[in-house]
Amino acid sequence: MSRSESSDRSQESPAVAGRLARYPSLLTFAAAAGVLALLQGGFQLLVQQSFDKQLALGMARLGLIIGIVTVLLFVPIALLARRWHPSARAGDRGRAFRSLLFGFTVAVGVWMIVRSLASGPLVTAALAPWLAAAVALAAGGWVALRPPSERLTRRAAWLGLAALILALLPWGAPGPPAPPGAEGAEERVSAENLAVARRSDRPLPDVVLVSIDTLRADRLGAYGQVPTLTPEMDRLAEEGLVFERALAASPWTVPSVASMLTGLPTVRHGAGLPLGSGPTFVRSPLSARYASIAERFSAAGYRTHAIVANAFLNPGMGMARGFDAFDMPLNRAVGAIFMADIPLVRLLVTLFPVESWADYRAQGITDAAVAALAQEDDAPLFLWVHYIDPHTPYQADPSELDLDAWAAEVRQRQPEVLDDGTIVGEVFAGTSHVRSGYIWLGPEDRRRLGEYYDRAVSYVDGEVGRLFAALRERREERGVVAALTADHGEELWDHGHFEHGHDYYREVTRVPLIFWGPGVVPAGRAATTLAGLVDVAPTLLDLAGFEVAPAAAPDEGRSLAGSLAVAEPSVMNESRPAADETDEVYDSPAERIVRFSGGNLYGLPAVLLEDDTWRFILRANGVTELYDVAGDPLERRDLSADEPLLVESFRALLEPRLQVFLENAAEDAAALDPETLKALQSLGYVQ
Repeated sequence: MSRSESSDRSQESPAVAGRLARYPSLLTFAAAAGVLALLQGGFQLLVQQSFDKQLALGMARLGLIIGIVTVLLFVPIALLARRWHPSARAGDRGRAFRSLLFGFTVAVGVWMIVRSLASGPLVTAALAPWLAAAVALAAGGWVALRPPSERLTRRAAWLGLAALILALLPWGAPGPPAPPGAEGAEERVSAENLAVARRSDRPLPDVVLVSIDTLRADRLGAYGQVPTLTPEMDRLAEEGLVFERALAASPWTVPSVASMLTGLPTVRHGAGLPLGSGPTFVRSPLSARYASIAERFSAAGYRTHAIVANAFLNPGMGMARGFDAFDMPLNRAVGAIFMADIPLVRLLVTLFPVESWADYRAQGITDAAVAALAQEDDAPLFLWVHYIDPHTPYQADPSELDLDAWAAEVRQRQPEVLDDGTIVGEVFAGTSHVRSGYIWLGPEDRRRLGEYYDRAVSYVDGEVGRLFAALRERREERGVVAALTADHGEELWDHGHFEHGHDYYREVTRVPLIFWGPGVVPAGRAATTLAGLVDVAPTLLDLAGFEVAPAAAPDEGRSLAGSLAVAEPSVMNESRPAADETDEVYDSPAERIVRFSGGNLYGLPAVLLEDDTWRFILRANGVTELYDVAGDPLERRDLSADEPLLVESFRALLEPRLQVFLENAAEDAAALDPETLKALQSLGYVQ
């Protein structure tokens, strides 16, 4: 026995020494399990700090449990391997077992931490696991040869008890904070305010909302792409009503989708605002005071189901309100990616095919949507389907279910330089590196990304076609109305930038918008009326046969059903007949329409106004841009210097909105402020 070990033993009481002698293996297991469990639980809390608190706590608890299970699996390995340990050869097999078990535990913990830290830009993705393994073996070997004392083991055992208690106790955590300045946001929308009145006694149709993440309008044949990439969506346009000018409510997902679901502009609903200084993606949720389309359909007796392939659109952000079922396969995949820092989880993820638990591709989303449609029930169905395939990470084969591609996206791994000097390989997920200027993409890299994007659009088009084929079959059983749109587009260096979330040019904020419904929506029509995502919810309610109250303010959504009667035959469908005589007729909107976009994720805060053919951008540094897209659809010529009076009028209208985003505080939805109201009146929007 060594002198240090004798000293440790001398400090232990006889009772403690007796218990150590009686249950040494159990005590060692508890100590090792406690150390690893708390290390993994704490690590998960640390890496998840920019996400929803409830999700972070849940993953931390899972880390605790996995820590205990991992050490339990190490026990038989340590028992078998201890015979070769120097302490066992000296006759102390208990010391050998304790040494090896703690060595394995330390190696796993160090591997987890080093591999995560080494995923940054200073270490290549190929080198990171090898570096982590080398450091882990060195640390684990050092501990295995220099085992902790029995006194330290006893103290560590208390950690094991603490980990067990933390893993078993029911955890509660507050939900995401309400948007700043939205006092009383915890008050839910009353049932009275959710009620919608039916216009007739006709059977209620199923209602389907299809949104495609990051889909540029100009990639559809129905919007001018030649040759077309989207024959299925083009067919949908031929069978329905196309809005040629539809504006995204924001250049990124959360605020834009919140507007689509509520009919409110981003400056009103407050979703997606930064919650003070800190991580970029810590954003405010949709306030509970605003009713969503799902809540309204649910109040009207509909079954409500959502299949959503975007991790941002989660219940913590308020997007699941009103849905009976809310399926998020990508969230399961992202959860596995973060938990894969833990070696045991990584092994399990490798053993089980991703398709069995997280098929977030368009194919999996359509499969889930078709299954939801096949459920037999007398109640009508409101179904929201959100695809994500055109979004980064870009893949050469977008139909491949590649969890490593999304791991690279989540971790923003630095892409490798290929043999030909380019960076874009079979998968590209280095968007943040491009955005920050850390890497530069040359002409060939940009060409590949454009090609990958187009492939993704074509891929999702085929699955959208499969979904609408199911809807056409369902139409034989009951009525169906549907809308197809996107949350925003994607810039592919049209104005010198890449991705979305940063700016307001048409490649990012012009989205497709198509309404479809045999017997309700006339086929082969195109409307030049200015529309926005805020108009989707009231239009679907109107098409389903419910009374829709007039918009309370000019920037709120209104039903576009009035455009059915005034829409012209589309260029693609000049020979198609007008709507059947049985189609409902709506009054054409008489008021002048203006639509807004705001709440960008990156860069200098800015806001956009679209009025007739004018598009006006106001940035936080006072810079303005004005384009007339009738003669300049690509927005190449800034006319702000040529139209000073128009610029000042538009500026007066946008400045209060810009101030909201600068202060990170949503306005009260009850009324527009006097300054904004006056600006609207001066432009003819309000009488």
